[in-house]
Amino acid sequence: MTTVLVVDDDPLACRILARMLGPDFHLHRFANGADALEHFRRHGADIILTDLKMPRMGGLELLEQVKALDPRVLVFIITGHSTLESAVAAVKQGAYDFIAKPFDPDDVLLRINRALRERRLEEEVSLYRSEREREQSRHLPLTRNHRMQQVLELARRAARTDSTVLIQGETGVGKEVVARAIHQWSPRREQPFVPVNCGALAEGLLESELFGHEKGAFTGAHSRRIGYFELASRGTLFLDEIGTTGNAFQVRLLRVLQERAVQRVGGGLPVAVDSRIIAATNQDLEEEARNGTFRSDLFYRLSVVTLQVPPLRERPEDIELLAGHFLAGHREINPRIRGIAPEGLRYLQQYDYPGNVRELENIIERAMILETGCELTPASLLVGGSRQQAGPREEPPVSMDAAEREHIVRVLRSCGGRKLEAAALLGINKTTLWRKMKRYGLSEESI
Repeated sequence: MTTVLVVDDDPLACRILARMLGPDFHLHRFANGADALEHFRRHGADIILTDLKMPRMGGLELLEQVKALDPRVLVFIITGHSTLESAVAAVKQGAYDFIAKPFDPDDVLLRINRALRERRLEEEVSLYRSEREREQSRHLPLTRNHRMQQVLELARRAARTDSTVLIQGETGVGKEVVARAIHQWSPRREQPFVPVNCGALAEGLLESELFGHEKGAFTGAHSRRIGYFELASRGTLFLDEIGTTGNAFQVRLLRVLQERAVQRVGGGLPVAVDSRIIAATNQDLEEEARNGTFRSDLFYRLSVVTLQVPPLRERPEDIELLAGHFLAGHREINPRIRGIAPEGLRYLQQYDYPGNVRELENIIERAMILETGCELTPASLLVGGSRQQAGPREEPPVSMDAAEREHIVRVLRSCGGRKLEAAALLGINKTTLWRKMKRYGLSEESI
């Protein structure tokens, strides 16, 4: 129950308030502020109803003292006509409201319940904001690497502007994480962050998805569709794998960047948009622009600020930090896991991570499933399959290449030889998988 302290040297006033509030609240009565303060120090309270003028300690001093101990406590000043001005002054000093004598039971209950509702709402809003900030912080880049810290410092400076940003780096290196950080650090943080994987959409579908379309614009367009540019208006649009797009789309994208408006497929008048553009690629767009395989005018539009995210193999000091972060993030898979064994961590630090940060997360997630002990060990971290297949824990494999080869074979077999699916499980792209298969002498027949 809500705890209420009634503080008044008038016994009749205390009895009246106690009778009014007794059925719904847990009450304590005091004849002076000093005794009420001592009780509050020991036990706290949700609400205090206090007179202004009392022996030993008056209501204003009590207000000041309890607010210093707990700013959330709701203090009501009990006032008669002669102390009305003082009660108003007390409200300015932090009291929630005042209650006038003679007491009106309905009015007193109304004021108290309203105060409780407002406090609950404030607490819910505060909780939502803290959870939101905590969730957003989970996706901010983690690094101890000096070069990566320089990239993030440039990202922070770029975030304060609306300039387009081009993020370059290998597959799985964390380009989207950097893009989300820019959005979170920007004045647009309260607006949508809309990610689009350009490489996953066919050319015609990409235009419809990004720019939207009108009803009847093409076969299957049964209704108007708002595109990602409009959905991201006032927010951030993240165009991943921008290097995979064709010339026709690049021309339309360049026009949008120049005019800050989109024209829906099959539409008439342009629609103004205000979306901040961040693009990402694992290709060398500058080289492709020189070769004519990517439009140079679009490249220069996109690369007002260019961020080059280093691969994980060049950030060895980040492996332990990221591994611990992923372990905490996947703890619900295996709550027994307390951490990573020293030999497991050494093993992780010897690997070159062709799939970068994404591969490291996949390794940790898979190990959380396989591990039967309380710490992640080399057997669960780097070898797929069951414990029996992994071999004795006391003797981890001595060859990283042998462990990786065996792991790739197991994943390929579990996928029935389907390389695209196996690459996704391994946290690498199909090209990297082909390269590794060739390196380890793996053929279709040997899988």
